[in-house]
Amino acid sequence: MQTNIGSTIKRIRSDKDFTQKYVVDGVMTQSAYSKFELNKTEITYSSLTSILENIEVTFEEVLYIQNGFKHTEKDAIFKKFISLSFNDEENINELLNMAMSYLDKKEDQLISDIKSLSEALLILIHTADKTKLLTSVSSVWQRLSVRNQFYFSDLYLLNSIFYFFPLETMLEIKKLAFKSIERYGDFQNIQRLKINFCVNISLMLIKEKCYVEALKEVETAIIFSKQQKAYLQLAVCYVRKGICLNCLNQNGFPWVQKGMELLTVLEEYALLQMATVEINLYSKI
Repeated sequence: MQTNIGSTIKRIRSDKDFTQKYVVDGVMTQSAYSKFELNKTEITYSSLTSILENIEVTFEEVLYIQNGFKHTEKDAIFKKFISLSFNDEENINELLNMAMSYLDKKEDQLISDIKSLSEALLILIHTADKTKLLTSVSSVWQRLSVRNQFYFSDLYLLNSIFYFFPLETMLEIKKLAFKSIERYGDFQNIQRLKINFCVNISLMLIKEKCYVEALKEVETAIIFSKQQKAYLQLAVCYVRKGICLNCLNQNGFPWVQKGMELLTVLEEYALLQMATVEINLYSKI
């Protein structure tokens, strides 16, 4: 059950055996801070930031503790969304139900977007009807397309939407997304999104038989995957590199084998099945 933030910070401070004097040194008076811990008064954002640094926690951690060591309902939906495998029908349905349940209680733009994208992903799994797909994602795209700067949640929405569009549009979205990602540095592993953009575009290029361009995207994704230690994506990239090389009349089999072996070691059987389908569809093995 939620409590006021002052009570939560008091609990953390006490558990860590920090005195009020230590926590507020150079920040505010101990008397004012004591009232904050008792939920009798509020404090400024700058004071709160300094206090959190002194008690060695982030604001996100405080909210997590405040909510009984679990994510809020909205946070839980978003975190499930950003970790979603887009061919996992069971989890997509679960996410859709979570979003619908939340929206029954209150309006929320982000959760509404997640609901629309979940519906689009289910259409993609069952029919791949482009007209229905674009209808499902159009409202999300209309909201995002007018922006010249994308923020954290926007980038994850884009990651799940951009491959519904023509290749030329995808490439433009990628450029804009990469500029925004760079601004975030190493914030919450957001650099991994670069891998997803490149991997998704590589498959579209392979489908269009643009193997040289696809190989460039894969090579870029391999570099990012190694930097981020993203081994699942790395394995997929190895397979797609092999497919591209085979289609360019070069020997890509060692790369295909390397990727399949890595997926086997990681026991990622769903991805193994997906990779096998791609090899059969697109490779000249």
